[in-house]
Amino acid sequence: MGHDRVDHSASVRGARGFAAAPHEHPLAPRVVSTLFPHLPRQGHDSFRVLLALGAALIASLALAGLFPVALIASAVLVPLLVVLYFREVDVYEGEPLGVLVLTVAWGAVTGVGMGLLAEVVRSADATLVSPTTGHAVLWRGVLIPLIGFGLVLLGPLALLRYKAFDDVLDGVTFGGACAVSFAGAELLTHSSTFLASGLEPAGLVTPWVLRLLTLGLAVPVLAAAAVGAASGAVWLRYRAPRRDRGRLGLLGNPLVALPLGALLLIGSALLQLYLSRWAALAAVVVVAGAAVVWLRQLIHLGLLEEAAEVEIGPEVTCANCGRLTRRHSFCAHCGVSLRALPKSPRHPRGGGRGRLLARFGVALAALIGVAAAVMAGVQPGAARPPCPAGVACADPPRAPVPGPPSLRPLSRIQVWRSSLGVRLSFDAGVWRVVGSTDRRLALIAADQLALTIEAQPAGGATDQQLLVDELVSLRDRYPDLELDRLHQPAATAIGSVPGGGEALVGHDLDGRPVEALIEAATRGAVTVLVTALTSQQAHTSANGAATPFDILVGADAVLETFRWPGQAALSRVRRRA
Repeated sequence: MGHDRVDHSASVRGARGFAAAPHEHPLAPRVVSTLFPHLPRQGHDSFRVLLALGAALIASLALAGLFPVALIASAVLVPLLVVLYFREVDVYEGEPLGVLVLTVAWGAVTGVGMGLLAEVVRSADATLVSPTTGHAVLWRGVLIPLIGFGLVLLGPLALLRYKAFDDVLDGVTFGGACAVSFAGAELLTHSSTFLASGLEPAGLVTPWVLRLLTLGLAVPVLAAAAVGAASGAVWLRYRAPRRDRGRLGLLGNPLVALPLGALLLIGSALLQLYLSRWAALAAVVVVAGAAVVWLRQLIHLGLLEEAAEVEIGPEVTCANCGRLTRRHSFCAHCGVSLRALPKSPRHPRGGGRGRLLARFGVALAALIGVAAAVMAGVQPGAARPPCPAGVACADPPRAPVPGPPSLRPLSRIQVWRSSLGVRLSFDAGVWRVVGSTDRRLALIAADQLALTIEAQPAGGATDQQLLVDELVSLRDRYPDLELDRLHQPAATAIGSVPGGGEALVGHDLDGRPVEALIEAATRGAVTVLVTALTSQQAHTSANGAATPFDILVGADAVLETFRWPGQAALSRVRRRA
């Protein structure tokens, strides 16, 4: 009789606390104990340290201006922790390699596929006009997250039929692992243009730090929690005892859990499209926290249900506290669910925190080092000036020359006139009108060049104030926009009227480079603001243009037709490399 006694108080402690970590509340949004539930308490501490070190590395690389390298670290951080987790706890019993490869590789393959799809359906308007165009919101905000969610779930669901994986915790683990590898692979694929632009691209630091922390921590945690919870709900419905399948209510019902998981990912994508970098990071963290709490309920309930069916067995050593306890539901000493601990009867592999830190550091450094070497090898060379040093560069030719359509003669001329008296002409065969009012004209050409002309009565803001206001407005779209010290215009004038202007450089939400030229001038009662944007990267012109962004010659061609009230004059964007 005495041999079979069980300390039921420990079971009570396990039921009140989070079953995988009884010192935590089930409703506490604890990331490590939720995403890595098989770890003993010491393992939780070690993985928290690794996660913090990874976040610090991402921020440090961004602060150093190595944005592409920091992006790679963001993409691989959480997937690397998942791989280390699998190794430490031997979570897949006798089949570690096959299941690990299937779980992580499926997520990576689908992530690459969705990254390529995002590139195919991408519209230039999202970069040069607005990130929240109808097309961008539909694809980036809704369809890409929805399709990705469905694809990534196919991997875990393929394992549902195997009896060896009959725990809710298995469904959670499979779903979470697929989700983080998907998120990392999609990020790298979708950022291929940015990664090929060089190791130290221009841009303000703070927006990049915020963006990379969002992509490297908040988004993978949200993806793991949302997909893991949805996958766990399927396991709960088809693997749990029939009497227990409804104990979590609607949140444990796949008919609710699957749409809810998809909505969480869609909501995160929309928040990143519409909110500033600070607000997006905060909002995604809140959504991720809610998803983590949902996931904890599934893990907790699944462990309690399994504990009710466990027969009393011989004494074993608890991997959480190291003391002897009966093989049953919960440890009689620390209260942890014995089903949450590694399935292998031996201790988790590894030689303590030091060896784990060493593995993490070596693996992360190797991944980042190889990627950085590849980027250094493919980055474009510096643009060469079209004229020798000390020799003035001539204006680019205006006769028909080979090159972009913007350099060819006008063929379908349209005229835009403002009630303030200014006017200009453009070739409708080259330029597409994306906005036109009495005082504002917005054009886009070749999916690489956008031109906006705004007229307003003089006497309000000065030319310089207009430039400052335009910079603030542009930073809503390109938060890292900063002065391009290498490619400033030699002179700025609109319709032969001198004004102020400057060149700026930054990136859109996906890391695509953007060069901006803003000019303002006043004549009489009219003030005009001109903004030219291009996604073309700086290069040595093949057309004799004095600018490393020779597509801007197309903007010159339009501005040469600009007329002030009562004046017929030329306006040209003069730039030197």
